[in-house]
Amino acid sequence: MSVLVVDADTIQRDSLRAILGEQYALTFVAGLGEALRMVRERRPDLLVSEVDLSDGTGLELCQRIRELPGGRRMPIMLVTHRSSTADKVAGFQAGADDYVVKPVDTRLFSVRLRLLFRLKGIERPRDLQAPR
Repeated sequence: MSVLVVDADTIQRDSLRAILGEQYALTFVAGLGEALRMVRERRPDLLVSEVDLSDGTGLELCQRIRELPGGRRMPIMLVTHRSSTADKVAGFQAGADDYVVKPVDTRLFSVRLRLLFRLKGIERPRDLQAPR
């Protein structure tokens, strides 16, 4: 399963790499333009984006992806320090499927990611098996 992470913050990238690196094929980009190019070229299974990007916003990114052919099916998670109800509402209105406020709890983040895959129907057979 491939995950595109959009965040210029190297500390956040390292954190997400530590959480997801063994389970998913990760690609990291810093901004909106790069992210759109990668979505068009590689069609990742899931997108995780910071809201504040150097060349736009994660909200813009959500809206633009949703306009692409097949873009409605791509699970999108926004991860940000912006924590107000208005920020969260704006994220969901822009097309995000989930909105996570930093700092990220690693166990909860991992479970929420799997939930997004399940909700969007992009599960691997082993993801469906009950834990032992």
